[in-house]
Amino acid sequence: MNNQKLSEFEQYFQIEESNRVNLYAVEPHVVPKTHAELEADIPALFKLANEVNELEQSTLRPLRNLGDIAQELAIFLQAQSRKIDLIMSHILASEQPEDNANYCDSYGGGGVKLTSTEVYELGQTFRTKLFLQHEASAIYCYTELVAIEKRDDDKYQYTLLFTAIRDADQDLVVRAALHAQTRQLKKRQQENTSQSS
Repeated sequence: MNNQKLSEFEQYFQIEESNRVNLYAVEPHVVPKTHAELEADIPALFKLANEVNELEQSTLRPLRNLGDIAQELAIFLQAQSRKIDLIMSHILASEQPEDNANYCDSYGGGGVKLTSTEVYELGQTFRTKLFLQHEASAIYCYTELVAIEKRDDDKYQYTLLFTAIRDADQDLVVRAALHAQTRQLKKRQQENTSQSS
């Protein structure tokens, strides 16, 4: 069973980039079983933040086809939207401080990997909040611990599979991973160019 869950996790691309992850251990029966239950469980602030993000994506797209003036307007509107996103992500980050805050090693559409000194058991379920700093977005979902790897220094790397997540939020995580890969490739190209000069 666990191998099946691990292969489910591995179906998605993972990007090595650190983002804040809040974990709150829950019993398996607490994990929402349906989309409706998950939707009802997500705090209003998380829904609002992701709706703002989706609105930005859908409203700016048509402007790009209108020419140079629209391009300048789109840049201005993106800057305004970015300000709102940053404020929202700060507000979201301060919600429910009793959660155990960590930083992930990597993330992708299947879930997250993180290293911690905390000791958890295989199969442990968590209410999880993933804060995607470059996207100024936050994902509220549930995860299950599907793999544990012992590290040298009393730390463990945990592989957490998304078990209850909205489709739109999973798409956002996939998009964020692709954007992170683009950023990393550009950075590598700049470093290679500066070294060869």
